[in-house]
Amino acid sequence: MKLLTGFAVINNRNGKMISYTYDTVDEKGSLKDSNKKESFVVLENEEELKTAVEGLEQLVENRMNEED
Repeated sequence: MKLLTGFAVINNRNGKMISYTYDTVDEKGSLKDSNKKESFVVLENEEELKTAVEGLEQLVENRMNEED
């Protein structure tokens, strides 16, 4: 089983890219692989994914601009 350990949304020349890391464990919970990395570009026709990324970005911007 793969367990997500982190992810990031990156703006680059190809648009938005999702990079993520994960660990792999077996059915007993033993760690088999650690800190594996993968990435993919958010394509224009992936409306659900684009909406999710935009929502996350808006939440971060709102928090970033809150008054202390």
